[in-house]
Amino acid sequence: MEHWHGFETARSIVQTHETTIADIGSDLSAHFITVPARSLGGSSYLFQGSEGPIETLGLLPIADVPFGGVARSLAACLVSDDVETFVRKFHQGFEEETSHSSVQLPEPFVFAEYLTFARVVPFEQPSLSADSLGNILTAQGQGEAGYMYHEETRTPVLAVSIPAGIVICGSAPGMIRALDSGLRQRLLELVKSRSGERQEGEGTL
Repeated sequence: MEHWHGFETARSIVQTHETTIADIGSDLSAHFITVPARSLGGSSYLFQGSEGPIETLGLLPIADVPFGGVARSLAACLVSDDVETFVRKFHQGFEEETSHSSVQLPEPFVFAEYLTFARVVPFEQPSLSADSLGNILTAQGQGEAGYMYHEETRTPVLAVSIPAGIVICGSAPGMIRALDSGLRQRLLELVKSRSGERQEGEGTL
């Protein structure tokens, strides 16, 4: 009996997830793209190739994620169109937050706190479910996380690469601009190369 159509090619299927979250009140929006480890050849993808996965995507470092300051730094990312603006707001953000009472936080902080703690990010570990950015960062362990910029568009983003997969997020307009300017193609090439290495390895067993 022949195999049902599709089963024989299942191992060659890769997948990514994208979602946009918008705050109607503040007119702010964030775009997330996640790549599960299964689409990258498994959790060992972090150690394959001469470059790390984040570097391979053409993302260059700006700053580490401040301990205890995820929402504050993410707020700076969401309202910045370029590296210079992000760096300025990244450092000013702490001052701006402390100048407001707890019930009068600026709208970018409120939205960034929601994105940090609400389970709204589609992520596979190992099955697909909604998780919070804070949980994903906490589970980092091996890997890397930090604020990067897309070298072609100079768009600031938060990038996380952990054994469970990759998460990249930023303002929706900036992320879409970066994806359309080569980031999406690089993601596809990364997925193809890392998943291909796993299949070649399996074939030699």
